[in-house]
This record gives sequence, structure tokens and C-alpha cells, in this order.
Amino acid sequence: MNWEAIGAIGEAVGAFGVILTIAFLALQIRQNSTLLKNNTRQLEQNFQVAVSQAHAKTAGSADSMLVVAQSNELSSIIHRGLANYRDLDRESAMRFSMAMGPLIAAVSTSVMEQRELGVADDNFVPSQLNFIMRFIDTVGGRQWWVQGKGMYPEPFIEIIDNELAIRKERRRDPSQEGVSANIQTRSS
Repeated sequence: MNWEAIGAIGEAVGAFGVILTIAFLALQIRQNSTLLKNNTRQLEQNFQVAVSQAHAKTAGSADSMLVVAQSNELSSIIHRGLANYRDLDRESAMRFSMAMGPLIAAVSTSVMEQRELGVADDNFVPSQLNFIMRFIDTVGGRQWWVQGKGMYPEPFIEIIDNELAIRKERRRDPSQEGVSANIQTRSS
């Protein structure tokens, strides 16, 4: 056997090795693509379930509001508490907290889940947050928040505190009137 024949055999074996390598890579790419598609579907399903759960939790806050709306006495306590929480007697302050707590907790849970899912980032202002700020950003709501905020997650406390600061600054600067609040937090 001469060197040319040996070289030809080497080239043939090398070419066969390249073809096998390409076939193996194609198989790996196909398997990886299938796995990515399946993972994407699973993530989409998990996202839909989480969003549904978040909506269900905020629906619970609607039940709390219905109770307030149906009770003149409780509505009066809420109204007086939002005007000045410190002026409420002990029993009324407790009822005020029992009405506000579930409402804020439902929104806190929803906002934090939206952030964990990547649906809400530091500049996202969900409508539920704007809704509860109508309660918290009152004289009595701020008084209640200062003493009751410890029962909520730290990132949510930061969101509310930042929003209160933005709104306070807007009240001081009339040129900011009508500018929507921009919730900005630092990621924890």
C-alpha cells in the first residue's frame, strides 16, 4: 500500500467522522428545540395559573369592600379613619384595620407575584396599586400605614413608601399636578 492510498483512506475516515458529528449535532439541536418548546409551554401555563390566582386573591378584597359598603357603621369608621386614624377610639381603630388589612394584603400579594413573574417591573403601576393609594394617601391612611406596614413584604413597603413620597412632592410642587405617579423601587 502506498502513501497516496493511505491518505485517501484517512480522508474518507475523516469525512465520515465529520458527517457523523454533523448528524449528532443536528440530533442534539432538535432535542434541545423540543425541550425549549416544552419548557416555554410549561412557563406559559404556570404564568396563566399565577395570574389567575392573583386575580382570585384581589377578588377577595372586593368582598371586603362589599362588607364596608353594606354597613353604615363600618363605612362611617372607614371615612373617619381616612380623615384621621389617630382620632378613632380603640374599637373603631381595630375595625378600620380589619377592613384595610385584607384590601392592602390582596394588592400586596398580587403586586409581588406580578413582580416575581416579571409582569411588573420597577416602573409598572398596576391599577390595584393606584386604587389602594386612594386610601393610603390620606391623612388617616398615612397614619395607619406608618404603624401597620410591618405586616407586608419589604419590597411592597418600599413601593408604597416611594409612592407616598412622590405624591407628597407632587402636592408641594403645583407644576407636577396631573403628572402620573411613577413607582420606582430598588430591586431587593
